[in-house]
Amino acid sequence: MSKTKDNHYVPQWYQRGFLLNNSNQLHYLDLTPDIKPLPNGRAITLDYKKPNPRPTSQCFFKTNLYTTFFGDYINDDIERKLFGKIDDTGAKAVKAFISEDISEWHNNFSSFFSYIDSQKIRTPKGLHWIKNHYPDLDQVELMV
Repeated sequence: MSKTKDNHYVPQWYQRGFLLNNSNQLHYLDLTPDIKPLPNGRAITLDYKKPNPRPTSQCFFKTNLYTTFFGDYINDDIERKLFGKIDDTGAKAVKAFISEDISEWHNNFSSFFSYIDSQKIRTPKGLHWIKNHYPDLDQVELMV
């Protein structure tokens, strides 16, 4: 099985909820645009003030955000087993709260808030906040 390297901190199912009509792309504003080297040695930053259409697979992800490394061994269990499960139950919970079936709200109450809570800390900004408060953590300890 191939390892997941591009870790979406906003699940693609959630992103698709913001697509208009039959579109399959979001208008994504990249705050860290590519830098293009010029032949004269200078470099220019590509325009980042203009949103670019991108599929959800290319939005709100960071490579190896949740990946842990043990020597040459790459482990993506955090993405697949932890956030995968949270995302699956979160998707079901969000759909329940969109509906008018109050019994489904009740059945998915805890899952909904577990999903919302995980969203706060799983972003690069949230993980950076933890790392700032506990600077001695390595990647494995941060993921634990």
